[in-house]
Amino acid sequence: MNCREFRRKHDAYIDDTLSGVELDAMARHRSLCDDCARLDTRVRRALLVAHNLPTIELSADFGERFQLRLAEERVRMAALRGAESASPRWRRPASPTGYAAMAAGILTVAGLAATLSGIGREPEVIRLAPVVASLPELEPSTLATPAMVASMPTGMTVWPALYVAQQAPWHFASDAVGR
Repeated sequence: MNCREFRRKHDAYIDDTLSGVELDAMARHRSLCDDCARLDTRVRRALLVAHNLPTIELSADFGERFQLRLAEERVRMAALRGAESASPRWRRPASPTGYAAMAAGILTVAGLAATLSGIGREPEVIRLAPVVASLPELEPSTLATPAMVASMPTGMTVWPALYVAQQAPWHFASDAVGR
């Protein structure tokens, strides 16, 4: 059992509607996985709190007051709808200037969309300059080998000359001793 399957079946696990094999698998996973155990604990505690809340007692005239309030709201909503239908939002058609402005806006948006999407344009062909080798490639320096650069003591790529300069006194001393 994995965490995803545990979370998917967790509601049925709490309701104790899983088969015995699945219940055992869920319990085993809960004992092995700290995240799923915390989830199970949080859900069970929340359910315990919800079950232990006191029941709310309604007043005797609650139903009547509620129905009266609903009726008032229906009347208010009908009045609002009647007021909206009596005064339409567009009383007169747009002026010729308004139509021209709308047409200009639509053409601008269409032109911008065509420009950005590349409609009507030939695809660009990228051509690179030919590469001609006239001299053979030189052998790399022994100081610039990847092994030399990778073995720097700082872990950063440092110029190999600095590494040789760092090791130079040691090499000179070993030559003087005769190693």
